[in-house]
Amino acid sequence: MAGTLRREPVTAAVAGVLLYLALGVAGLLGAGRGTGLLAILGGWASLLLWAPGFPLGTLGGPPWGVALAGDTLAVGFWALAPLVHAAAWWHERHRSTTFHGLVTLLVGTCLATVLSRDLFNLFILLDLGSLLGAILIAYDLRSRPVWAGLRYLLLSALGMLVYLLGLGLVYGELGTLSLVQIAELAPGLAPPALGVGASLLVVGTAVKAGVFLIGFWLPEAYRLAPVGVVTLLAGLAGKMGIVALARLSEALPVGPAVAALGVITGFGGLVYALWERDLMRFLAYHILSQYGYMLVGFGLGGPAFAGAVYYTIAHCLFKGLLFYAGGSGIEAVGVREIPHLAGRLPRAAGWGLALGTWSIAGLPPLAGFVAKEFLGGLVPSPYAWALTLLGVGTAASFSKILPLLHPARGHGAWGGVLFLGMGVVGFSAWGLASLPGVLSPATWGKALAAVVAGYGLFLLVRRVRVPLPKVELDHISLAVLVAAGLLAVAHLLVG
Repeated sequence: MAGTLRREPVTAAVAGVLLYLALGVAGLLGAGRGTGLLAILGGWASLLLWAPGFPLGTLGGPPWGVALAGDTLAVGFWALAPLVHAAAWWHERHRSTTFHGLVTLLVGTCLATVLSRDLFNLFILLDLGSLLGAILIAYDLRSRPVWAGLRYLLLSALGMLVYLLGLGLVYGELGTLSLVQIAELAPGLAPPALGVGASLLVVGTAVKAGVFLIGFWLPEAYRLAPVGVVTLLAGLAGKMGIVALARLSEALPVGPAVAALGVITGFGGLVYALWERDLMRFLAYHILSQYGYMLVGFGLGGPAFAGAVYYTIAHCLFKGLLFYAGGSGIEAVGVREIPHLAGRLPRAAGWGLALGTWSIAGLPPLAGFVAKEFLGGLVPSPYAWALTLLGVGTAASFSKILPLLHPARGHGAWGGVLFLGMGVVGFSAWGLASLPGVLSPATWGKALAAVVAGYGLFLLVRRVRVPLPKVELDHISLAVLVAAGLLAVAHLLVG
């Protein structure tokens, strides 16, 4: 049983969260845009005080103590958060202090989420993150972003309702909300209430995460959000549902279901991305697709969990860069369709898209290549093949934006590109140094072959038009209920 945390690292971590939240509130009250910069500096200072982490324990005594842990996943996100926040802050630096207060609060909830190991605490933080995200998506009060933000909020509320029902069943069966204690008390899902509760927790969290089909709010919300907001969502806040699924996989025997969701969302998102022409929606579909890598690793657990952590942080960096570059380029040009953007983007947008594209496609020696090879070597063969095919599909779909990598003469918005580009390059260098196994010629040859195969697949399908069904709000709501029912029945049968 984990003991009460009394040492300095947890104090520094909690102080960092409280500082972020306090400065966010100060921003809302009109204290100025500088509160965001202070929060960024305070977040990094706090991490330096508590890294490389602290063990599982509780903050406070029973029965109200909150379970916390500063593991590798938490450290990675704490190192990432100020960088992504800085990129978003720079691009939106001319906005009101209220806007920056909301952004700072959202980052603060993310920092708290990655530390939490308590079901109810996660519920509060995920719900608060959804509310802040929806407000920021709709911040400009234009009709389409407002509807996208409202749709996001409604579906997140549905997901959190399903989660709350699952939480009640698990608590009623085990008498605790601590994921640390749940892991000790629930090695199996034999009691029917526990199996159903675990299923509801997974489905509710998957809706919040944006997992394919049941979380299909994501593409339109990300497409219409302001550039700084979508950079923050893609590079940090949008991954909090994935973090919660990782925590559930550690505490409850739901790993196979999470890994299966990973395969479904990986290929489902890829199919939609292959034939999408709107640049921002295309990038959003690829978030669904890339969730496949993360959920497979987190669901399988063991060594694969470490590979999923590595891939998640790498993905945050290059996906944040892609959205920042794409969004700022669209702002400059005023066109969204991929064929119409060729040769028209500013240099900053073109170069940012180039670095992000080569990384997500798995081209050596960039972060995406290192992360994919590391994770692929830690999962069983059937999953490894699935991830390889997913990599080929990723390279195929990103081949369509190769004409965008030849920018026009204008310079564009360099700030966020430099912040996130340096993050991608730095993470790539660190990965090559810490994982020497990926330096072998055979590994590089395999990665290059996947990229070439992807380009060949693109040449085969680029003139094919597939009328994919449009997914509406009622379809997603029905899918949520069906998924919850099917997963509950599966757990009852297994139990």
